[in-house]
Amino acid sequence: MDFSLVICTYNPDVRILERCLQAVQSLDTTGLSTEILLVDNNSATPLSTLPCVQAFAKACPQMELLLVKQQGVQYARMAAIERATGTHIVYFDYDNEPQPGYLQALQVLTAAYPQVAAWGPGRVEVDFIDGVPEAISGLAYGAFQQRHETDVRFASEPDWQSCYPFGTGLCTKAFLLKQYAAQAQQGVYTLEGRNGNKLSSGEDTQMVLLCIKEGYAAGVAPSLALTHIIPGNRANARYLERLLYGTFVCYELSLLQVFPEQRSKLEAKLIAPARFARQAWVRWVKWRLQPKQQKKFDLIHFLSVNAGTYAALDKPLPGVVRRIIDRLAVA
Repeated sequence: MDFSLVICTYNPDVRILERCLQAVQSLDTTGLSTEILLVDNNSATPLSTLPCVQAFAKACPQMELLLVKQQGVQYARMAAIERATGTHIVYFDYDNEPQPGYLQALQVLTAAYPQVAAWGPGRVEVDFIDGVPEAISGLAYGAFQQRHETDVRFASEPDWQSCYPFGTGLCTKAFLLKQYAAQAQQGVYTLEGRNGNKLSSGEDTQMVLLCIKEGYAAGVAPSLALTHIIPGNRANARYLERLLYGTFVCYELSLLQVFPEQRSKLEAKLIAPARFARQAWVRWVKWRLQPKQQKKFDLIHFLSVNAGTYAALDKPLPGVVRRIIDRLAVA
């Protein structure tokens, strides 16, 4: 089996899921053997009852529907990893619409660059299907991973690089993901990924970093292209605030669990509690006196990056910082 295609979803917007399934159905699989694992992470309305899923199952007999009742993207992905039989596993979130040539491009890349174990799309277009407020559009396009690479780029540094792929459209050597799953079950990796309304992630970051740890590289290529479909309930300032916090607060723990030897480097980055509290309070006051959205985003970014360092080193947050995070309701 060349590719195991995994689509994980929880309470999907049917408009978006239907576009994803149609795109996957339209993938050019000439000369390739594939399987499709559609994972229902305990949705309120079972995926098996949706007409678009029923039609997809008829059109794609290689599709298997998995029900994973334990809530969290990590658990959905783990179930798919264990079930997958492909040499490579490709993750398409239900809001991803890959271009028809996606798998053919992956076949070329994996043959040409055997040292690269994780590939992601170099071209990502964001489609705000219900629109996006102009005031936050700049941040929104970046937050939802819009990308326009012109060259193949990859690296093998034990820290996040700009060319490393995100979870959207991620293709990874299956044996490495099975290794990740086994270590997660042993408690080596503890990040659960997005769970219900919680927007912290980290498990896809760890999957990429594990490839680096095992001596491989990770990268992106412009021949891999997809559309990231975003509905109105995510194209707003409130969602972006929570996404911003959830994205950055988990990174240091993601890194430290894969590379424990980075602990001393992380300790050197730790801001002393009194200084952290003082800087957080000053930024909070400045935003309250001049409540511009960009100032609020900057405050949340500062809090999440430094709170993530505290969490990774298992240190309690200063009380002032904890109260500010609670007031912002982003955790």
